[in-house]
Amino acid sequence: MEIQNFGKLIRTITSNINYYIGSKIDKYGIKQGQFEYFLLIYSSPGINQLELARLKNVGKASVTKALIILEGDGFIRRVSDEKDKRNTLCYVTEKGEMIVDDLIHVKTNAEKELFKGFKGEDKQVFYEYLSLLHLNSEALVANIDSKIEED
Repeated sequence: MEIQNFGKLIRTITSNINYYIGSKIDKYGIKQGQFEYFLLIYSSPGINQLELARLKNVGKASVTKALIILEGDGFIRRVSDEKDKRNTLCYVTEKGEMIVDDLIHVKTNAEKELFKGFKGEDKQVFYEYLSLLHLNSEALVANIDSKIEED
């Protein structure tokens, strides 16, 4: 398989998943990127914005933008950390709690449909290969960063 076809498959899979999830959560006014932050906040109440940025591998500005929207729509609240005022902690609100089950269902259903026809061991091997690809992709980026520093 040519690498171009492999990359196209990955991009198409990602696009299809985002389109599916987007179509299911649009009724709440939530976009795909906000959806991921919302579920991370739900699963880790009190998570701070820096940890969200680290988990999603994005900049602080991207996190702030998504959280402002979620907060403006009343799905989350951000609170200054009493121990460190520079730190902002995130929580799902009562309004957010009302849609959690539906959002988790959307995520679960997408995963179930994606893995239709896979056997348990196939999923495990696939996960191991994806993990290796992820690790290699991070090394690829690290190599770029180190080459820039050398120049």
